Amino acid sequence: DANVHRQHIFGQHVADYMKLLQQDDEDVYKRQFSKFIKLGIEPDSMEEMYKKCHAAIREKPQHAAKPKSESKTKTKRWNRAKMSRQQREDRVKQKKASYLKKLETEAS
Repeated sequence: DANVHRQHIFGQHVADYMKLLQQDDEDVYKRQFSKFIKLGIEPDSMEEMYKKCHAAIREKPQHAAKPKSESKTKTKRWNRAKMSRQQREDRVKQKKASYLKKLETEAS
């Protein structure tokens, strides 16, 4: 049915549910539609909001990519990062040198 399809596109089924909850149980309405309330979206303004949205999409149909924001927090690594081959070889050389030095001090 074209009328039902139009109502779903413009969010009338959501607006009707919002009105029903407002009348029946205000607490459930506030919990269910807290973000709508925070943004100031009322059941009567839903269709107009969607009409503006569709008009803006028709006006400029290309998606504008948002610039990526740099994360301010550094991600935590719980495991050590892998060492390169050169780092592993240097580490082995250092351990050998310290072990040989330890043997020399014990022998003398």
